[in-house]
Order: sequence, then C-alpha cells, then structure tokens
Amino acid sequence: MLSNLSVVLPIFALILAGFMARRTGALGPNATREVNRLVVYLALPALLFDIMATADLAAVWRPGFIAAFSIGCAVVFGLTLMLRMRAGAPLADAAIDGLNASYANTGFVGFPLALAVIGAQAMAPTLVATILTVSVLFAVAIILIEIALQTGGSRRAIFARTGLSLVKNPLLIAPVLGLVFMCAGWTLPQPADAFLKLLGGAASPCALIALGLFLAGSAGQKPPQGRASNGA
Repeated sequence: MLSNLSVVLPIFALILAGFMARRTGALGPNATREVNRLVVYLALPALLFDIMATADLAAVWRPGFIAAFSIGCAVVFGLTLMLRMRAGAPLADAAIDGLNASYANTGFVGFPLALAVIGAQAMAPTLVATILTVSVLFAVAIILIEIALQTGGSRRAIFARTGLSLVKNPLLIAPVLGLVFMCAGWTLPQPADAFLKLLGGAASPCALIALGLFLAGSAGQKPPQGRASNGA
C-alpha cells in the first residue's frame, strides 16, 4: 500500500502546489485560465499527437476497451439524466449533472495517473478515452443543453454549431493528425520529435497545477444562487 501511495503522491502534490500557489497569491486570479489554455491549446495536443503518431494500431484499436468505456459513460450519463429529470430538474441542469457524473478527467488527471501507476503502455487507451470524452460525451451534453436553452435557432443549427466546435477542438484535431501520420507510416524528424516530447512533457504537470488553481479559486467563491434553467 505504501508503494502505491508513493507512486500517486507526486500527482496530488502537484495539485496541492497549484492550490497553494493560488491561495498564497504566488499566482494571480488569471493564472487558472492561462495555465488551462496552455494545457488545452499547446501541451496536451502535443502529447496526444505524439502518442498517436508513434503508436501501434493494435494498441489504439481495442474494441473491447472502447465498448466498455463508452457503455459505462452512456449508462451513468443516461441514468443521471433520467433521475434528475424525474426529480423535476430542467433538461439543461440534468444534462450538466449527467456530464459531471459520467465525465472521467482523462485529459488532466488520467494521463499522469495512468503513466505513474501502469506505465507507458497505458497511454494509448487513455488517449482513446480522452477522444471519446471530448468528441462524444461532451457533444451529447452540449446538444442537450443547447436544445433546452434554445440559444441558437433550429436544432439543425445547434447540431451544426456543436459539430463545428468539435472540429475546431485541438484535443480532437491533434490525435486525428497523429492518426494520419501513423497510418501513412511517416516518421517525425528528430527536431520535431524532440519539440513534441518537450512540449507534451509539460502537459501532465501543468494540467495538475491548473486543477489545483481551479480548486483554490472555487474554494474562495460563494456558491451560486441559481443554475441554468429552461427559461434562461
């Protein structure tokens, strides 16, 4: 048990470092947003591209894992949505609760935790889980919220807008480009590979620090008086 604790302790220490940096004022109120943007737009896409571009197709294409993860998310999301709506919650609130219940934080916590506990062989399945979360689970939740709030015209426009946002998402673009490299059998030049390793290596520590910054900011805020509703 102590050996397992020693493996995961540095991960939670990084979260604590971000928490303390925000609470002590070492990092300001904009740090959460900026560090998060660094992870989402630079470091994590570099990591996702590098993993996919250098992976073996057999390591990525695991139908059993894909089915288990997808079904698990769908069941939890669907049950939470149904129970919250039966309890009288608006569709938008129920969709947010369903996303909260079924969302596995594979991007920010999954990669460092899987790498620390299992090793490099866990990176490809974690990548697949991240893609499913970003491209499927988020899309379903966003569509339901948009339909409930009716913030953008027809449902066809809502689907089109959601699809466009997914196509522009760097966490989806990066592994797709990596898949192209892998299927084409291309090899990255050494400088490009070194660049990706350096930038991708910042993804896990920065993501954990960003999580700590977010927790510190949330702890210092008053709880909201109300949530989204159909009349918003």
